[in-house]
Amino acid sequence: MSVEIRYHVIRNGKEVAMYTTKKEADEHDKMLDIAERLAEFIAAAESFDVEETLLEELTLYLARNRMAAIQVLRGTKPKPAMPEAQAARRTPAPQRQKKGAGRKR
Repeated sequence: MSVEIRYHVIRNGKEVAMYTTKKEADEHDKMLDIAERLAEFIAAAESFDVEETLLEELTLYLARNRMAAIQVLRGTKPKPAMPEAQAARRTPAPQRQKKGAGRKR
């Protein structure tokens, strides 16, 4: 028999996500908090009205990509996102031991 620990993210009484690590669950919860605050900020604008589904998609996108959004708001150009497959290939290779290293004299 195995025991699994799962962390559930619950919003307004509904489970919205489930993770195997507390860190991932906390990150998702934080992203939802940011999206919620962004939605309130955008909804406060009196000069335009945004459809609710579009507002939800927009705020979730901005919350997920908050580091790039922060760079844009600061007036700098964000670094392009690296596709996951490319990022996986860029993991450092194990370091090889130099010849003669570890040899006792």
